[in-house]
Amino acid sequence: MSFLTRFIGASEARSVSLTNDEFIAGVAGGLGTKAGKRVSPDGALQLSTVWACVRVLSDSVSTLPIDTFQRVDGTRRPFRPRPSFMDFEAGPSTKVDVLSGAMVSLLLHGNAYIATHRITGGAISYLEVLNPDAVEPFERGSSVFFRITGSNGVHEASKQDILHIRGMGLPGELKGLSPISAARETIGLGLAATEYGATFFGNGAIPGMVLEVPGKLSPTGATALREGFNSLFGGSGNANKLMVATDGATFQKISLAPDDAQFLETRKFQVNDIARIYGVPTSLLQHSDGPEMGQSIQDKNTQFVQHSLRPWVERIEAALTGAIRSSIPSARLNARPFVKINMDGLLRGDHETRFATYGSAVVQGILTINEVRAYEDLPPVAWGDEPISVQVQDGPQPEPTPPPSEEDES
Repeated sequence: MSFLTRFIGASEARSVSLTNDEFIAGVAGGLGTKAGKRVSPDGALQLSTVWACVRVLSDSVSTLPIDTFQRVDGTRRPFRPRPSFMDFEAGPSTKVDVLSGAMVSLLLHGNAYIATHRITGGAISYLEVLNPDAVEPFERGSSVFFRITGSNGVHEASKQDILHIRGMGLPGELKGLSPISAARETIGLGLAATEYGATFFGNGAIPGMVLEVPGKLSPTGATALREGFNSLFGGSGNANKLMVATDGATFQKISLAPDDAQFLETRKFQVNDIARIYGVPTSLLQHSDGPEMGQSIQDKNTQFVQHSLRPWVERIEAALTGAIRSSIPSARLNARPFVKINMDGLLRGDHETRFATYGSAVVQGILTINEVRAYEDLPPVAWGDEPISVQVQDGPQPEPTPPPSEEDES
């Protein structure tokens, strides 16, 4: 009798194909993934690598300095007075709360929705990050609206009331793609491996070694033999001592079967696989087998900023820039204000490299002394606002012209 016939009956077995994804998922214990694990944004955080990737990215972005600027004759200048909501003091959430909430929403759901609470006149009072599960964008004519489900029912909001930040998405789609949904098979495999390991060690009763003796021992004799053996060979001080087995006694060390040990390699591979999805260097996840091992700290930071953080930062900057321009009086729109999140601090090298770079920039007139001091959070000095200009000429310098003689004057 076949496996299918024994469990579901002969008539049903003939109509079932083992290549049917739904059937395989059902036998495995779930319909979410082929690994048998249901994967959701909240459930994915149970996987330590997902949690670490989300934490590293959200914490990095939410703690960066942020300010408003305008361009005057092509030069970036502070935009003052900046809208009060950019101080993040009026609402219940701090700057870290807002940016962190937006990043977590993007990293788990692929979309972030920020409500712009406004006062009379249209100025924004404060920002509030909404639960992505409670917001659904839709089109009505040529405009986009948002259907928000809350404790007081369902209501609609316009683009003026909601900042929608999309992650990577398909052309023509209103919503960004959820990394968790797109990579659910990879994450499901990681969750399955984690559960397997927990079950194995929780339910396993495998001893480290077995001392086998012929005949039958009483409970008292077995206890005495075990304690005597441990006293002679247990502990680091007794390591590698010679054991003599008499009376037919044999000693056997127990190891994991290859199939049982394989999940450890699977879990190690999952770290690299999930880090690849989020673009986070594995060194930031406390993992020592990543491809960037051997790179300098500055190289790792540069790679992290350019390829991991910058795309997310620019999405947030664009959304907040739109919020500012919708909040200020029309007379100030000529200044074209914009938001900038400063990532320069993450690109700093070590102390020696940093100050060598500063010195070169100051000598060439690129930075002033006070600009350098501002980067290092030092107060300005009275003589530090003028750039230093040093011109270097190659080749011999011309001889100075001698003063005119008395004969020449006559």
